[in-house]
Amino acid sequence: MKTDYIDDLLTIVSRNIYNSAAQVMSTASSMIPANTFCIAINDRMTTTVLKSYNREELLLAEGLIVDNEDSYCHLVIEKSAGPLVVPDNYTHPLTKDMDATPFVGGCSFMGVKIIKRGGEVYGSLCAFDHNYYVYTEKDVALMESLAAFFANVLELEDTVHMVKKAERAVIGMRENKNNLVAMLSHEIRTPMNAVMGLAELLQTTELTREQRGFVDMIRSSGDSLLKLLGNVLDYSKYEAESMVLKNRPFDLQGCISQVTDLFVAEIRRKGLQLKTDIDTKVPGILIGDEVKIRQVLVNLVSNAIKFTERGQITVGIKLQRIDSADEVASLLFTVRDTGAGVPADQADDLFLPFVQLHDPAQTGYQQGSGLGLSICKQLVEGMSGSIWLMETGEKGSCFAFELMLPYRSMASLPESEGF
Repeated sequence: MKTDYIDDLLTIVSRNIYNSAAQVMSTASSMIPANTFCIAINDRMTTTVLKSYNREELLLAEGLIVDNEDSYCHLVIEKSAGPLVVPDNYTHPLTKDMDATPFVGGCSFMGVKIIKRGGEVYGSLCAFDHNYYVYTEKDVALMESLAAFFANVLELEDTVHMVKKAERAVIGMRENKNNLVAMLSHEIRTPMNAVMGLAELLQTTELTREQRGFVDMIRSSGDSLLKLLGNVLDYSKYEAESMVLKNRPFDLQGCISQVTDLFVAEIRRKGLQLKTDIDTKVPGILIGDEVKIRQVLVNLVSNAIKFTERGQITVGIKLQRIDSADEVASLLFTVRDTGAGVPADQADDLFLPFVQLHDPAQTGYQQGSGLGLSICKQLVEGMSGSIWLMETGEKGSCFAFELMLPYRSMASLPESEGF
């Protein structure tokens, strides 16, 4: 899932950030022969040692938290305009009377501020040496450069945390939206089903021609609304990446028959023909999510009928290639119509959500949710396939999608998986 990929990416970035911090310490220790180096972060009350490196004697441990009044690192922030150099902590006016000095022991000290680009002081980069190492101007310059580098590293870490926070917020909003869509869909479907039921009852009574027309309009509008609700709910579900594949053996011929049977009445009403053209080389028993494959075909055939006034719609399946050793077949599914074709200025937006195809000059305004092709794209890509507009023109359009599906011979299937 996409969110898992983002989490993995941010985890890698965070790990590299802390590796960079460790590299800062290693660089400082290799060029400045002091005993202890640390990166300390400060809040209003305390100083925390985020990273530390001790060459010989352990002076500071990572995770150590001290009050700011006992922190040499805090002196760098509060008592010094620039780098703070203390040749001897027992005699220097800032450190000689501090309670922390006996704890640290006699040493020399140097500290520089870690300042972000916005001017915020994050903490300090400090060095201690119990042998009273004398820090040179080059040492100070190096420490300032390392502090600037670490400030950039810290800003990157802040960005990572912001991205994670934003991602969590987006996920929460998406879940809330999906729950709202599901609730609204349920709340609207319930009264709509009652309306449809009453309309069916009305059709069984004696009605005038005008009244029967009104009832037909109620049923037609209700069907359209329920279909729209279904599309919106499906799109919301797939957008939330909640699609689960149920790969099982299925009869391809039976799947196609179920698709064509759904449109018998509509095909008759419009005076069209609905044909199938299945390559004889296509294996009869495939392993895949039959429901989702059928839904893609239903959406494509429904669109083809909607935009075709005369002629025919053909559902085709062609074997592209087959791997007999692994028993995997690449199949090309096509839905071809003899309609008006897709307007050239709309071809690039076909699979975007809420895009409704219409050409007032030829077919008039077509109602719908504008989600059918977008749902097809999500379904096909969820099955690791691809979908596209293969052809379009004055003689009609052809939509195609390709899937790699395992196949089985009837003899290799257990009895429980027979049909």
